[in-house]
Amino acid sequence: METHILFFVAAVAAGLINSLAGGGGLITFPLLALVVPPVVADATSALALLPAYPGAVWRTRGKLREIPRLWLWLLLVPSALGGLVGALMLVRTDDRNFLFLVPWLVLGGTVLFALEPRLSRRRGAGRERGLTTALWPLAAAVVFVVAIYGGYFGAGIGILMISALSLLRMGDVHRVVPFKNLLAGACGAWPWSC
Repeated sequence: METHILFFVAAVAAGLINSLAGGGGLITFPLLALVVPPVVADATSALALLPAYPGAVWRTRGKLREIPRLWLWLLLVPSALGGLVGALMLVRTDDRNFLFLVPWLVLGGTVLFALEPRLSRRRGAGRERGLTTALWPLAAAVVFVVAIYGGYFGAGIGILMISALSLLRMGDVHRVVPFKNLLAGACGAWPWSC
């Protein structure tokens, strides 16, 4: 019984962390991996965290209204499709290959997260809000790749999505976090359904 309570508390805490900044899967995945195979732990972690996204999106819907509809659709569709691709990859991966890839995925995500402030400063992220039309395909591609990661591994997707949106100059943290919640929720809906 105590184990069930621990998992419940971890899922609630991870959902709160995800709605604020991301990284809740880094709590739920290792706990679940202690009791079920890694691929099952990953999909279960995604399912456990999924209910927090609609609440977070609803809570910040006012900030989402500030984002042009074109940007919402431009990045929402690649996020959902990337999540589906990642989820399909997950269900076709055995535990051994998954365990081999996870440290590399975490390392790649950590490097992107660490480099994002430097890259944003170099590109002058503070001067302009949003991307020029010529860079929209790049933005869609970046979100698609991040969503593949989210559909495949899930843990840390919020942090990666914040880094990607900041790098793409989608605004300050008050604008990026609600957008992240929408996109991460869209890409995280797939693992449990595949």
